[in-house]
Amino acid sequence: MPKPIYDIGQICELDRWEAFQNGQPHDIFTRLRKEAPVYWHEEYMPFENGFWALTKHEDIVRVSKDPKTFSSAAPGILMSYGDPEKGDPVATAALVGNMIAMDPPQHQVYRKMVSPRFSPKSIRDFEEGLRNRVREILDGVADKKEFDFVTEIAEKIPLWVLCEMMGIEESQRQKVRDIVNNLTDASSQMSNLNSAQTAASEADSQYSENALQVWVSYMELFKMGRDMIEERRKNPTDDLMSVVANSKVEGDGLPPELLDGFFLLMVIAGNETTRNTITGGLIALTENPAEKLKLIQDPDLIPNATDEMLRWVSSVVYMRRTATHDTEIRGQPIRKGEKVVMWYGSANRDEEVFVDSHLFKVDREDAKKHIAFGAGEHLCLGNRLGQLQIRILYEELLDRFPNIEAISKPTRVPSNFLNGISHLKVRI
Repeated sequence: MPKPIYDIGQICELDRWEAFQNGQPHDIFTRLRKEAPVYWHEEYMPFENGFWALTKHEDIVRVSKDPKTFSSAAPGILMSYGDPEKGDPVATAALVGNMIAMDPPQHQVYRKMVSPRFSPKSIRDFEEGLRNRVREILDGVADKKEFDFVTEIAEKIPLWVLCEMMGIEESQRQKVRDIVNNLTDASSQMSNLNSAQTAASEADSQYSENALQVWVSYMELFKMGRDMIEERRKNPTDDLMSVVANSKVEGDGLPPELLDGFFLLMVIAGNETTRNTITGGLIALTENPAEKLKLIQDPDLIPNATDEMLRWVSSVVYMRRTATHDTEIRGQPIRKGEKVVMWYGSANRDEEVFVDSHLFKVDREDAKKHIAFGAGEHLCLGNRLGQLQIRILYEELLDRFPNIEAISKPTRVPSNFLNGISHLKVRI
């Protein structure tokens, strides 16, 4: 059956970062939800065939809860892994070889290994130490009138949590931060080159240079993880890396690509998503001063405001699934092997689920219906930990600096996968 054609026109280029350079393209998402909730989207990359764009909350939850029909496993959860002729097989193996790119029953086996470290009790045990760390961070900016909110506050909180959980020594924490930032910057520049379609010779040269930086950053990250694994096998401790290092499946230790993938998942996913929600939350409060005043006057609203920030920001923009057999969504046939891309930012503004979905409301009664952490088998394992960080930061921040506000436009990471912000100037 031929793909349906809708008059969405040139505004619909969700596979290009330019569509996200000012934040998520909610005008496009709104139109797709109304006119074409299951939309066949062509791709500009010649080695890709296109994908089905899902923009409705109900459809994304359904797909997320049906891993037999819609697989997370190879070829993976990204829309594209780039030009296969220019790709890095080691990095690709790590990206595909982690829990978020697995299906049952394999997925449950690996998730069960680490899930006790994300239990409600384990998360509660973090609260006192996290609150103390947040206060230390706020002490560090108390004498500054203006500063970069991302580098001074937002990125420091999840980095501390990540390093504490994984047992990364203080002396190595700055290195983790630098590797993550280098990886993000180089990957973003590669996306720009792909998308901009600059002169071939110039693009190839710049692409190769950035590809080398990405490769070096991956190798540094993987070496750090493997060194930690080797040390934890010799001298086990009570941190998360010891759990992973000494876990066995059918009598064997975890394969190298899975160990690389786990370390990459924790360092990137456990860091980027929370810091971007924290930053996006402050932008939302600055743009909605009446909502900010509600939190100052009634701090008991902050837990609910945390869910509203998660809904509003939707830091992970999309995830991909692949149809394992012929099926259908809303009556639209989906063929085996076709890509299905779930746009969380759109689902979290779905008018059929959220009353006044286009408004940011800290006392929103339906805020908890958001799927910023996904749904089904792959509901983010660290969702409670992410919520804890956001809640504690805003409890302490608004108590200490109630007048804090953003005074610049955010510098956004050029990406259609992460709703990333690298810099935001604020005044306290």
